Amino acid sequence: MSLTRIALILLTVVAAVVLLVTLVDTTRLTWWAAQAQREIQNTMATGVRAVQRGDAGALPSLCGLTFTYGVVHALGPGHGKVLLGGTALASRAQMRRLTVLTLLSSLGQSLTAILLVLIGIGLIRVTSEQLVGLTEEALAPLSYLFIGSIGLWLAFRGACALWRQRGVQAQHKHGHEHIHAACGCGHAHGPELSDIREEMSLREMSALVISIAMRPCSGALFLLVICWHFDILPAGIIATFSMGLGTATFNLGVAGAGLGLGRLAMRLDPNGKLSLAAPVMQVFAGLLIVTAVAALLRPFV
Repeated sequence: MSLTRIALILLTVVAAVVLLVTLVDTTRLTWWAAQAQREIQNTMATGVRAVQRGDAGALPSLCGLTFTYGVVHALGPGHGKVLLGGTALASRAQMRRLTVLTLLSSLGQSLTAILLVLIGIGLIRVTSEQLVGLTEEALAPLSYLFIGSIGLWLAFRGACALWRQRGVQAQHKHGHEHIHAACGCGHAHGPELSDIREEMSLREMSALVISIAMRPCSGALFLLVICWHFDILPAGIIATFSMGLGTATFNLGVAGAGLGLGRLAMRLDPNGKLSLAAPVMQVFAGLLIVTAVAALLRPFV
């Protein structure tokens, strides 16, 4: 494969990402999610007071509300859905492994919120406003940067796969023409989809979980602070993990969609003849993650 062809492929992928981001308008969906979150937060406050009074079934009801909040909140910016979906599309991870990663990252967000409240309010005596400010002004951009770096790594790995494919094809020429459908030369014509869509390493999986988990949900902080002041923090902790499960449910759907698209590509090309598809998917997913992160970081610049 020539350098010109590789450059054209990469330019096409970049153009596709830009076109997708330009055409897909999520303003209405984001507005609806914000409105729904405010309504659920008001109901959550009522649920917290019911738990404090000891009403029958108050804690399960509160957990149901926080689970719903987690699902709706995941529709908004962040929470790793683009990263999880892009990683599922670009890697060969199994659904079981993606489920574990999604649960760990979402419940990790809940754990981060709990630790922030325990340390911030319990030990350092910061105010709830300062706690939210730390989350939104420091942890959020740091989390986005980590997520963006993973997107860059995915795009870089896909570009390297394209380059390796160029070298393999150049060696395969042997100075004469082959009919690749029945070559019989005894070696591979290029990396297949299953070779390029590699399993994630433990280091990559850890980076994915940490990049998402380090930025807690603001709704979880809101809930925990109220429960702290009402002296029912254990109930708040349980409800916060329920919120994390709600976020994980939505993110798992996104990851499953990405995995389905990747497997569809492999089914359409069982013999690896379209071996360009895998590295192109990696570059596309990586650039999509980077583009989304750039939009999230814009308010901080």
